[in-house]
Amino acid sequence: MEGFWTRFRLDPRLADNARMRASDADREVVRTVLTDAFADGRLTREEHEERVSSLLETRTLGELPGLVDDLVVIEPVAEETGANLPATRDFREQGAAAYRKEVQEAVATFLMVSLITWGIWLFTSAPDGHPWPIYPMLFLIVNLVGTGVRREAIVQREVQRLEKKAAKKAAKKAAKAEIEAAPESSAPILEQPADQTEKSEKDRPADPS
Repeated sequence: MEGFWTRFRLDPRLADNARMRASDADREVVRTVLTDAFADGRLTREEHEERVSSLLETRTLGELPGLVDDLVVIEPVAEETGANLPATRDFREQGAAAYRKEVQEAVATFLMVSLITWGIWLFTSAPDGHPWPIYPMLFLIVNLVGTGVRREAIVQREVQRLEKKAAKKAAKKAAKAEIEAAPESSAPILEQPADQTEKSEKDRPADPS
């Protein structure tokens, strides 16, 4: 049941993903399996209620496989073979770099706007004017704090973008390899020499009409 694990936002069997917070959608995937197992008679009512109760208390992805390990096949994952682990870590590192870049841009915007607005205020309204530059500063502070709060969302967004890009690249490479490996569907059609064409015309019987 390998397709079961693809329903999660991140594969909960991977060590790098196990510490991540589980979403309601992730819990719903497990709840569906528990409900189906109860309907099939593989779980008693008490077992079903106990596992659903435990499911509602879960916080991380790593807690989810234990609730269904006797209901679905726990197949080896990429982390155990080491096949895709470097790529996964690389995507996470690039995602973290994208987050740091957004933070740096937010800080730079905050400082630049603050310097410009306060400079304008000093030369035009100070000291009797209302300190209006605090309003754009407050807006930029909220934006900066929001960027910090959305760290995991920004990282995950970049990881998903890189995964889609890698998947498209792999698909194109596979399609190209398939085309190159496929045998020619038909032999090339050879043109008849002109003299043979004329000879066949002479040998053709005349039309009786």
